Amino acid sequence: MPDEPQGGPAGASAVPARLHEVARLLRDAKHLGPQERASLAALADELANALSTSRVPSAEEVQLAQRTSQLIQALHQQEDPAPLAATRHRLQEAILAAEVKAPFAAGLARQVLDVLANLGI
Repeated sequence: MPDEPQGGPAGASAVPARLHEVARLLRDAKHLGPQERASLAALADELANALSTSRVPSAEEVQLAQRTSQLIQALHQQEDPAPLAATRHRLQEAILAAEVKAPFAAGLARQVLDVLANLGI
């Protein structure tokens, strides 16, 4: 199922690369303003960098990064409001689950939600 987070070290190592790819795609998105593109791309890169440390990311961090990537990708693909809202809700749930074990990553993901809220999403 595509909504399930990938487990294990292989899944954990792929997440930062996916976030960097999503950030690259966002920088080229024409349907977002330059400030929103820059903010979302920077947050995706910062979250990817935070997960690329020498330690293995926690399951909560991996899920948070995957949900963030899914939401940004859905935004980039200009999905309809209902799927986008569902993806946003899954990210909110991941933030709540990660706040204790991964407060920095949760804070970055919350900033992504703030940028989207400023866009009316």
